[in-house]
Amino acid sequence: MTRQFEIYAPLQDFCWNGVDFELTPGLRIRHFNQKPDLQGLDATIAEDEQTDAFFYAQHWLTFHWNEGTEPSPAETVNLALVALWLVKPTRSHVALRFELGQKAAAGEKSRSRLFDRFAWVPSATYEEFDDSDLQSASSYYPALHDICCARSRLNDALILTLTGCWSHQWQAALICHAAAAEALLTYSTARGITRRLTTTYACLVETQRASRDAAYGEFRTLYSVRSDIMHGRTYNVPPSERLPFLARFQDVLRMLWRAVISSPQVISVLEGSDAQREAYFSQLTSGYTPPP
Repeated sequence: MTRQFEIYAPLQDFCWNGVDFELTPGLRIRHFNQKPDLQGLDATIAEDEQTDAFFYAQHWLTFHWNEGTEPSPAETVNLALVALWLVKPTRSHVALRFELGQKAAAGEKSRSRLFDRFAWVPSATYEEFDDSDLQSASSYYPALHDICCARSRLNDALILTLTGCWSHQWQAALICHAAAAEALLTYSTARGITRRLTTTYACLVETQRASRDAAYGEFRTLYSVRSDIMHGRTYNVPPSERLPFLARFQDVLRMLWRAVISSPQVISVLEGSDAQREAYFSQLTSGYTPPP
């Protein structure tokens, strides 16, 4: 018999005026007037953590998980957080996850403390979500779920994105985000990678010439910061500009991910071979001349 578990994860620093929203069938964001019955698991955590989880966290992620199926409970929580992050930068995070056995696993229970938590740039976060934000997150989640379960090319970009979101050092975060962008856009190891990446990025996220030029310039500027870090020239990046550069790179990566997961055709091509990617990007960028 299938062993089923009910998962509860308090969403800390998540502000929304609603009561119940379904991100995808079975995965809900719910408001509880009283904390769920965790069958004594709350007694295993420190008092300050209980305050954060049960008093300050007004909403919880809840879902059922069948043992052995993908994604795992940890991955499901992270995918939900990434879907929210793709909407806009947020301080929302999950520090605890509770699992309660159902049916054949009745009576089994566990608690996990999550150390890999989303970091954020303090001056570049939004305090609240509204219903339209959650609708957008809901539209992103299915594609993220499929990419995670496929364990193929785009999952590499997803893992790098997550690692960047978890990183508390701006250099590590920016490098991971840059690597995620490369995993999404690259199709060749030949020279000229910067120009290829900037061109494919601009043409993928924008359709008008002026907008493409602006996107091209932004990616090129930010990718040069990545190069300074990679080659030991971090001193070229003024301390006052480091977190703003990171916030801008996160915006670029969010825009890129949204362009990718909004199109099943793009997902299919980018999961394919380098040759398939090159053919697609050559057609996409045809007729566009980047700025000098």
